[in-house]
Amino acid sequence: MPLFRVRLPIMHILWMLLPASLLLTGCAQEVSPRPAARIPVPAHALPQPPTQRYAAPGVQSEDLNGPLGGRNKYLSDAELAALPTHLRVHFATNSSQVNVHGRHIALDNARFLLKFPHVNVRLEGNCDQRGTQEYNLALGNRRAESVARLLEADGVSARRIQMVSFGKDNLLCYANDPKCWKRNRRVDFVYHAMLPNSN
Repeated sequence: MPLFRVRLPIMHILWMLLPASLLLTGCAQEVSPRPAARIPVPAHALPQPPTQRYAAPGVQSEDLNGPLGGRNKYLSDAELAALPTHLRVHFATNSSQVNVHGRHIALDNARFLLKFPHVNVRLEGNCDQRGTQEYNLALGNRRAESVARLLEADGVSARRIQMVSFGKDNLLCYANDPKCWKRNRRVDFVYHAMLPNSN
């Protein structure tokens, strides 16, 4: 049987290979890489958030009295544990009138004073940073007097109440905005127990 040699033109061969090459190349597409395997990390190896809270510069904690104000002094552990939750009364702008919430705070503090008769209180009147210091000293004094009258009406002796006004010199925050002004308009309750040898 004779061998036949098939001779195809080169162009014909190329046309036959063209569909195959198109199938192999296909359309380009983006292939996302395989996700990396997740290895569990023990909880103690993760960074833990700080347990202590830090106040921003110029802003004090709501639980502390201001820098010129005193701290509670000479109180026993039982007295410290019994301290009222709120030690501040806040005021409206240019006002020394105690609102309903402030009256509840004053009542809680009066009950504390009646429970511990050897503890005295200093009421520290404060204002926001607007206005003259002369005006703010007088306003801070009126605010302290308003709270003192409420304590006396609830049975606390006036002899156990001291008052001081810091005007605008005892700020909790220094931002020039209504939220900060509201925090600074206040009366702080600062307690100190009478020592056994004091009169």
